[in-house]
Amino acid sequence: MSSELLLSVQLILSFVVLSVQQVVVVDSGVESVLLPCRTTVHLPEGARVEWKDRYNIKVHVYENGSDQPKEQNQFYRTRTKMNEDLLRTRDFSLTLKHPTDEDSNIYTCIVSSREGNILMKKRVRLQVKVCQVEVEEGAESVLLPFITTPELLGDAEVEWRWSPHKTLTQWNVHMYKNGSDQLEEQDQVYRNRTKMNEDLLRTGDLSLVLIRPTKRDSGKFRCRVRREGDVLRGKTVHLIVKAATVPVQNQPEDIRTRSSSTDPTPLMADHQV
Repeated sequence: MSSELLLSVQLILSFVVLSVQQVVVVDSGVESVLLPCRTTVHLPEGARVEWKDRYNIKVHVYENGSDQPKEQNQFYRTRTKMNEDLLRTRDFSLTLKHPTDEDSNIYTCIVSSREGNILMKKRVRLQVKVCQVEVEEGAESVLLPFITTPELLGDAEVEWRWSPHKTLTQWNVHMYKNGSDQLEEQDQVYRNRTKMNEDLLRTGDLSLVLIRPTKRDSGKFRCRVRREGDVLRGKTVHLIVKAATVPVQNQPEDIRTRSSSTDPTPLMADHQV
């Protein structure tokens, strides 16, 4: 058997083995997660390594001996990393920084030849648990955490919204755009009850402080970071406000018990290209 034919057989066997899906489960809030992809088969020089998500969006591209960040979708840019000299080590694992529930997806690593022929493929299912925060009613405040890489956020808009569990009803909790908070865009029930860090786009700390949480605040707080309609980052925090050990007196009436505010635009389940 010639060496070229032997290599072809090895690559075919490698493709079959590495097509088996692997599941990675991680808590929201970890600094990074590793999506494993390794092989023992020698690959030709000039091979292209590409990670894509289930929507065929480019997560990370390595070609001509270096990363190609310009080919990445903005949602993943500055949040991914691969090992150096990966064609020699045959370790194509991908590190994804600051994963959130928005990153729960099926990721595929594809290695192809210079001519475009697929040499190897592996799928990894990533499940990032939704962040859950518990607080007792009567607490002075509660922090809804969201840390991400600050690069490329620039002049993006940051929006926090609240909705009860299992409904599409939404309330505007906090809006940050044009370099400042937009308090006039808040729904009345959240006026004077929210706070975000200064210079948040530079630091990447998009966490929200909710002041005087009550049981009626229990639900989903969803943060979206957008620029010109494209979603750059996203995270959901489930807030559970437990009954106070000592009854809380003179709580203000919650306008949500008397009326509703529905956003005509459904929640975006997928990020845009």
